[in-house]
Amino acid sequence: MPKFGKLNLNVFSARDIEKENVPWKISDVLFTYVFVFALSLIAVGILFLTRIDADTSLFQAIFQIIISFATVGIIYVIISKKYEVPFFQALGISAKDTPGYLWKGILVTLILIISTSVVSVVFAQFVGVPKQNPYGNLPEDKLRMLSVLAVLVAPFVEETFFRGFMQPALIKNLGAFGGILITALIFGISHTQYLAYSPDLVAVTVIGLILGITRYQTGSIMPGIFAHLLNNLAAAMSLYR
Repeated sequence: MPKFGKLNLNVFSARDIEKENVPWKISDVLFTYVFVFALSLIAVGILFLTRIDADTSLFQAIFQIIISFATVGIIYVIISKKYEVPFFQALGISAKDTPGYLWKGILVTLILIISTSVVSVVFAQFVGVPKQNPYGNLPEDKLRMLSVLAVLVAPFVEETFFRGFMQPALIKNLGAFGGILITALIFGISHTQYLAYSPDLVAVTVIGLILGITRYQTGSIMPGIFAHLLNNLAAAMSLYR
């Protein structure tokens, strides 16, 4: 089993971290959650005190980008500084493997679309709950900005945090089945905009499950990033029909 440290990086691989041993702990994941939450509260407090209008699409986009960079930044510090593990290697990110991971991402995208379509059909036919649109009442400018963030920012940030950082830590303590399942459930619940829309909540949880399996099987978050991006792009395009 590989050991982690400056003298042993040559034996380190993403598959080792995912399937055998991770240096970071669940406490590190919880710390990141609390850090980002606290940062969000501080930002909201500053807005309240300065009375800046935070209801504009541009401001909300900037806020989301800042929080996203902060999330990836703290994960980088924990992995590469605290545990002295190469950040990109820990996440299975490799430029030379990009073409292969892209094709895998396209395949996973098809699986995501089929799976979420099945969820919609099951809810409509057997539960009597038709697919709803949580974004139906959003102004067009906000919808457009949300779509851009969902396609260009969310895939990298969410795959880094959930599949690259959280899932391996949970697998270390719960095993592959428990780690992937719990990560998918947290991923689903984290999409609070879907909490009142049961078909969408189940669908996004299924997406998290499939992306989690993909990460576990490939040892990389790259196929998941591509699949996440393409799936969000398809979803964004459907909103403008």
